[in-house]
Amino acid sequence: MDIPTVLEEIGLSDGEIKVYLALLKLGSNPVNKIKEETGLHRTTIYDFVEKLLNKGLINYVIQNNVKYYNATDPRKLVDFIKEKQDNVQQILPQLIELTKFPKEEIKVEVYKGVEGFKTILNDILRLGKDYVIFGIDESMFKKKFRTIMEQFFRKEKEIGFKERILTRDDAEFVYEYDTTFYRYLPRKLFNPTPTYVWGDNVAILIWEPLTMIKIKHAGLADSYAKYFEILWKIAKKK
Repeated sequence: MDIPTVLEEIGLSDGEIKVYLALLKLGSNPVNKIKEETGLHRTTIYDFVEKLLNKGLINYVIQNNVKYYNATDPRKLVDFIKEKQDNVQQILPQLIELTKFPKEEIKVEVYKGVEGFKTILNDILRLGKDYVIFGIDESMFKKKFRTIMEQFFRKEKEIGFKERILTRDDAEFVYEYDTTFYRYLPRKLFNPTPTYVWGDNVAILIWEPLTMIKIKHAGLADSYAKYFEILWKIAKKK
């Protein structure tokens, strides 16, 4: 079986494949050695390296102020695929629920990466009405979207609407803004898949790879909103 073809089928780009295979072959090496092995431009190698780091397929050590990159155990590829399967499994009940609605009444859009996440936030800002969120781990948002979230909260305050958020009772971090209101669920009731409900919309965030699935359907949004209210009543304040 052709190795590059299989790697492409599981979601790696051509450049990522070349860098990954080069590091498997070479072992720990700096970018200049990767350039010699792959023939890729140095600046593009940094881009592919960053993507492979985010996927957990390579790592690095620093020696004499130089980063030496190294491919992780190839069995990590199995973990990489399983993580995607687990993410899909988490949203599977919600996706199955969609089949109960007339298809012509549902609009589903998929956004990828940071720009996709910003698209969802901008849509919430355009509506400018109070909304709710499930399954939030704010430490992840602080880590990945620090500046984006700070800008969002400022605009939220300017427009004058609020958000209610369900997080877990052992949350390490929550934002302290006048527009954010938290309640806390025990871990056994906490679904770690961030889910936004605003207007007639529901958006589900998958962390790896960063993807937003936006579903526009009034009935579905209403069902999620009602479910949120049930959890909100049993969740605790701090």
